[in-house]
Amino acid sequence: MMVTKNQWIVVGLLLCLNNHDTIAFSLSTATKHPSIQCVEQQRKTELSATLDSKPIEEDAAQKKPRRVRYAGKYPRNFKDKYKEHAGDDATISKVLAKGMTPAGTHVPIMLKECLQHMGLLGKEKKDDEPLLVVDCTLGYGGHSSHILRALKQQQQQVPNMHNSELIAFDQDSLEIAKTEARLREELLSPDGDDDDCHSVQLTAVNQNFCTLKSHLESTGQVGKVTSLLADLGLSSMQIDDNDRGFTYKREGPLDMRMNNNEGETAYELLCRLKPKQLKRMLQENSDEVYATEIAFGLLHNKKHTIPETTIELATRVREIVEPLLLEATNKPKKVEKKQLDSTVARVMQALRIELNGEFLVLEQLLQDLPSVLAPGGRAVFLTFHSGEDRRVKKAFKAGFKSGIYSSWSRHVDRPTAAERRNNPRSSCCKLRWAIRSEDVHVVE
Repeated sequence: MMVTKNQWIVVGLLLCLNNHDTIAFSLSTATKHPSIQCVEQQRKTELSATLDSKPIEEDAAQKKPRRVRYAGKYPRNFKDKYKEHAGDDATISKVLAKGMTPAGTHVPIMLKECLQHMGLLGKEKKDDEPLLVVDCTLGYGGHSSHILRALKQQQQQVPNMHNSELIAFDQDSLEIAKTEARLREELLSPDGDDDDCHSVQLTAVNQNFCTLKSHLESTGQVGKVTSLLADLGLSSMQIDDNDRGFTYKREGPLDMRMNNNEGETAYELLCRLKPKQLKRMLQENSDEVYATEIAFGLLHNKKHTIPETTIELATRVREIVEPLLLEATNKPKKVEKKQLDSTVARVMQALRIELNGEFLVLEQLLQDLPSVLAPGGRAVFLTFHSGEDRRVKKAFKAGFKSGIYSSWSRHVDRPTAAERRNNPRSSCCKLRWAIRSEDVHVVE
């Protein structure tokens, strides 16, 4: 079979385009000729030789590693959110822009207001006495990192002031070690100036803040605390970790212990409680209206066993409360999910408070506070529900009347609208502060 001149031209053009499949498809008659097959085979051999001669290292260097994909579009498990754990700026910015908190991070609440009321922002120190600051709940170190920066700045302004110290308490043994290591690396590592490195000290104490006074007694620092911060909210690290069981939004064991190395879990607590005890707990710890119905529905129901996971607990509480809410509103419509979720949150709050003795340790701290503060020392408390706020307000008011505190916040400070929008977890926060009198001796 003869191949025309035009067919040879087309073959040449297609060979230049390296499209052998198109040659075979478009010139099926031409490619049957031995001369065409010979040319095609020669071209394939040349391409293969070229590829074989290219260094593998060069290929690997040019090829970008493929980004690891989520297990699904929206992973629910904390351990699966590895993109956010990696601290990728673009990913974290996207999450923050949606008004959410990135997994594995914690956004400090009312940061500027806390530093101002602690006397660490906007005021120049006139004497060279070292500062002793206490952070009662270290957590992820959001507030502590800025406190350390403020202490370093104060010491730069007063050259003769040395050895200011931040004492940070946290009973969560998992988080305190990681946070302390990160703070030391980021803020206290030597950068060529040893004096600057050692001028601010960080002491991390793996205990509950109710032991503050005994710790200060052991170090001879009672009555020397210049500023104290007690952020009574949960750390975002604890909320985001399903295995800790602090949130009803994701599946996890019913645990809720601040220190998961000791004590009983929330499930074990429910197993030993009687309905009347749970009713009292719900009323006192979270002001729950349907405490009686929830207590008997959870513990005195032959059809169901006691819930073992957060999702089981949330489902059971919704089943108990939904008909009650429908009856109360006299509307045949479905109850809003927000109402049901609020009840579930109050139930989990009551269990968490009882399990960790949160009111007891708070009352102990408020009792010890006047004796641990230095004259003129400042205390700032961040509370997240009415039970905490009532106790702080009562203690500050009584201390002011007795002359222990020279001033206190009669009205609470709240997060700004912008902060509530950018960090929804700050929405229910209330800030109260008090200043220790300088001329009153506290009888211990």
